[in-house]
Formats: sequence, C-alpha cells, structure tokens
Amino acid sequence: TPNREFLLRVSYLEIYNEVVNDLLNPAGQNLRIREDSQGTFVEGVKEEVVLSPAHALSLIAAGEEHRHVGSTNFNLLSSRSHTIFTLTIESSPCGENSAGEAVNLSQLHLIDLAGSESSKAETTGVRRKEGSYINKSLLTLGTVISKLTDGRATHIPYRDSKLTRLLQSSLSGHGRVSLICTVTPSSSSSEETHNTLKFAHRAKHIEILAAQNKLEDGQVKLQSRLEEEEDAKSALLSRIQRLTKLILVSSKASQSPRVPHRPGPRRRHSFGEEE
Repeated sequence: TPNREFLLRVSYLEIYNEVVNDLLNPAGQNLRIREDSQGTFVEGVKEEVVLSPAHALSLIAAGEEHRHVGSTNFNLLSSRSHTIFTLTIESSPCGENSAGEAVNLSQLHLIDLAGSESSKAETTGVRRKEGSYINKSLLTLGTVISKLTDGRATHIPYRDSKLTRLLQSSLSGHGRVSLICTVTPSSSSSEETHNTLKFAHRAKHIEILAAQNKLEDGQVKLQSRLEEEEDAKSALLSRIQRLTKLILVSSKASQSPRVPHRPGPRRRHSFGEEE
C-alpha cells in the first residue's frame, strides 16, 4: 500500500517442561509471562526485524537448532516441546497528514504442538518426565477448548498451563484460528487417533471473531521507532568515523621518520672568549 509503511518482526519460543525458552536467544531461558492491556506477552523475548522471506526462514532454522528433541520407541527425532513462532506486523499511515494517526498491530502465531505421549512409548527417566509435561499441557488445552464450546462455562482455566496462557488472546475471541490435526494410520495408535479426532471436533465449534488492534497515542508507534533507530544508526556511524580519523592520525604520527640531528656551523670566537 503506497500510503502506509510496515515493520515486520518475529520471535520464536518453546515451552519445555512448562518452562518458556527463547529459541532465537540461547541465553533467554525460563522467561516470564506477563499481561497488559493488549493481552499476554513474554517478558524479555528477543524480536528480530525481518526484511525478506528468506530471512524469516533462516530464523526458523536457527531456532530449530536450539529446540529440545529426543529419541523414543516411535520417533528418532521426537519433539519434546511446543513451539510458537510469532510474526508481528505494525503499519502506520505515511505522509504529511499522518501525525497522530494510530498504528495497526497484527500478529500471526504459528504453533507446533508436541504429540501426545502414549504409555506404549515405554519411556523412562528424562523422556518420561517430558512426556508427562506434554500430556498435561495438551489435556489443559483440550479442557479449555471444551469450556469455550460450552456456553454455560463461567471459568476458563487458561492459567493451568503455559501453553494455554500464551494462547489466551487467540482463543478468547481476539483473532482467527486454524487448527491442523495429524494422525497415523497405524492400528497400534488407534486410541490416540480417536482422541485427536474428538479434540478436532470440539475445536471446530469455537466461535471467535477477529478484532482490530490499534496502538493509540502514548504507546509505541512505528514511525517514532523507525526514527529512533535511524538516529541511533546515524550517531553510531558518526562516532565510528571520528574514531577512524583519530586512529589514522595516531598511526601517521607514530610512523613519521625521525630527522637526524646535525650539528650547526662552528661558531667563531673573539679573542679571549671561552668556548
């Protein structure tokens, strides 16, 4: 759109054993979930500004390197965590008459849920603990969806798991949701397949409507953010140029050849004058 400007940034999180980790920043472990007027958010999560589709895909690949995976009896590379890849788009009008206009904010959450863990997997130790957390969070998600489809429910247990708490804004009527459920044709997993189909059947009865989100005056705006970034870049570039000049001047001074000392012409002395 010629009359609007856009900023796209992404984040990539995992929920492992009910702990929220930042897949784009290995140092960002055990992050806290907070709430504000816009909904729930993860405090301290790293967001990368994206300039192209290839850039976004490279960030996904980089995040996958840090995701928890493990081997089970059914899968050599089993996902041991849920992941949420979020794309945030801010758009604002540009031009002379754009001052004071609100910024539109849109988010797309791409969520990969770890598969439910069957007792047939015969996991032990760490794998059993991981499976327990996975099943508990999926059970809570199923409960939340059941409550949402039941018009008589007065309390929705979003806070019973990190997964449902992060999905609260999406499931509570502020967006649109598309759910893809996968099953296996193997007869040995018929119980899991049946449970997945029941889950999908309940989920399709959730009624939600997307709402337009705007950042009003007093909140962070796209234009001011871009201007601040440009000012910071300009200041940094100027500092680099000044330091470069100082280094060059210092280097020339240290490399200049020394002029050898040459004695001047011998002075004539008058009679009786000492040398």
